[in-house]
Amino acid sequence: MLNLRSNTPAVRHLPISMTVLLVVSLVAWLDCGWAHKPAPVGLGQLADREPDQSLNADEEAFIHTPVGFKQAGKPAVVSKQGAQAATLRVTIVEVSSGRPTACRVNVVGSRGNYHEPKPHLLAPWSRQQTAQQETHGPSRYYGWYFYTLGQFEVVVPAGKVRVEVHKGYEFMPLAEEVSMVAGETRNLQMRIKRTVPMQKHGYYSGDIHIHLNRHHDEDLQRALDLMAAEDIEFGFLLCMNSPETYSGVMKRQDWRQLQGFGNSSVRTRGRYGIASGQEYRSTTYGHICLLMHDRMVWEGATVDPGRWPTFAHVGHETRRLGGVSFHAHGGSAAEIYADYIEQATDGVELLQMAHYRGIGLSGWYRILNCGFRFPGLAGSDFPYSRCLGDCRNYVYAPRRPDFKEWTTAAREGRSFFTTGPLVLLDVDGKRPGDTIDLVTGQSGPLNVSVRIRSEVTPVEHVELIVGGETVRSELVPNKTGRGHWYELKHRLTIDRPTWIAARAFSVSPTGRPDAEAHTNPVYVYVDGQKPFDQRDRDWLLAKLDGRIALLEKREFAEKPQVIQFFHAARQKLLER
Repeated sequence: MLNLRSNTPAVRHLPISMTVLLVVSLVAWLDCGWAHKPAPVGLGQLADREPDQSLNADEEAFIHTPVGFKQAGKPAVVSKQGAQAATLRVTIVEVSSGRPTACRVNVVGSRGNYHEPKPHLLAPWSRQQTAQQETHGPSRYYGWYFYTLGQFEVVVPAGKVRVEVHKGYEFMPLAEEVSMVAGETRNLQMRIKRTVPMQKHGYYSGDIHIHLNRHHDEDLQRALDLMAAEDIEFGFLLCMNSPETYSGVMKRQDWRQLQGFGNSSVRTRGRYGIASGQEYRSTTYGHICLLMHDRMVWEGATVDPGRWPTFAHVGHETRRLGGVSFHAHGGSAAEIYADYIEQATDGVELLQMAHYRGIGLSGWYRILNCGFRFPGLAGSDFPYSRCLGDCRNYVYAPRRPDFKEWTTAAREGRSFFTTGPLVLLDVDGKRPGDTIDLVTGQSGPLNVSVRIRSEVTPVEHVELIVGGETVRSELVPNKTGRGHWYELKHRLTIDRPTWIAARAFSVSPTGRPDAEAHTNPVYVYVDGQKPFDQRDRDWLLAKLDGRIALLEKREFAEKPQVIQFFHAARQKLLER
């Protein structure tokens, strides 16, 4: 057990704050009249379980209910020839440039329904075109949005009409209401401002898990439009195979990438860019995101990904081709239990749909507690999500990185991942991914600062986490939970190897995760020693033994090699 001396009592975070319960009170969603009282929610459960994706009518109504209405709105079309029709011409300008800017928009009519311009270039990615027959997080108001390049004309019903504008996580959302008269045409200009320029803090946003076709130049331009609309500076477009079979031929992939791979695929427009990679999928080992490699793995070959090769081999091949590999969906709690030991893969996409998937936060904490550097990331998996970039990463770099440098920094854990909150962690001048080397008896208290801010949704809680324990937890005042910086300061004395991270989050009125963010660790070594907790090692051994037991029950030609790989990983963990 890590020995910490602190002014604040420690709360064991493995499992994550399981003894702490949050009773969510009756809440009205803005002015929409939503009144839903969920059952008491365990914060650890929210952070450490797979999301319930079954279609939930109440949840869907919640995210589609606009301000001022008591029921969910629907996409609606108003005939331009109708007696009560009016036309609204909207221009949305970014304050810093003075030019129209791409963004995400809701147009809410007098009856609470949503109206979309038709036709328009970005119509295929509007909410009504990409909505799945599933319920996803984050759980907050989204409406029936569409994407725009910044100028559009929409036919609306007479009466009050509200235009709502969103653009990523660094811009304060904007809304403006106008009263429309039947038959009139009105011009409306709105000005949206970047209120938290994260580049000033050295952080650059990216989404490592996006599925968009890239067949020709028009696809390229639309992808860059969408990156601009959600303010994603580094977007990775992934092809993917069926989990039942893999052929290293692009025409056999879904979401085909036909304009190169890795560095040769990078295209930029202003501050926004895209690169093509792949999601390699297996029924046995999970899914894994491969980025910045020169070409597809096993190009031209056909394999059964449920048998062979293992993800360790996929990771090594990806590195040989110049790329990096991150387990998708929390590793699906599958082969990841061997790969972090072998350091054959480079990290795990942990935060998705506002939940910590697969191995969960507790599994990740246990890996870190055994001295492994295995960074966490986030990926939206768009279009299988609420919107593009709803989960994303902010990577630190001393100057603006290129795509290769961004992925290298992500592999080194120089980042935080978020569904909205922006989190700056400083430990005696060190950031996530850095190491502090201490000598027994010669180190004073560490000065820790956690600064958080969220423009898009309120933050309720901020936590300082050390070695899997919450050593400081604060409730963020309502007046500073959105649109203001909030700082937690703490002096911490450490006498054993550990790691330090920060988390910020809130829970929606439905009892599901709303705001969620977590930094990668600052690592603390003492006398050159890394963290180690035998209980966590034993827990990870049990998980690994469970995977081996499942493999032993199967019969396939490559079984001896696979079992040998898992046992080799087990032995290394046992000797840790």
